[in-house]
Amino acid sequence: MGLLDHPTATQGGLKIVCEVCGGLSIKPIDPAEASDGAEVYCRRCNAVRGTIADLRALARQSTGDFEF
Repeated sequence: MGLLDHPTATQGGLKIVCEVCGGLSIKPIDPAEASDGAEVYCRRCNAVRGTIADLRALARQSTGDFEF
């Protein structure tokens, strides 16, 4: 699986790669304290990459198949 196989703007879910700057990191958040609707921001350019609910769904489905 490559970087282009991850969700994009036309697909729902958390964007693994920022569509604005191409960054991979997100701003630090405390998911235990955040609501499902809270937005997740790119650490590099501050673009919205998804929601906490998207991040939790990604964590539940993770299989360790990322190739960088």
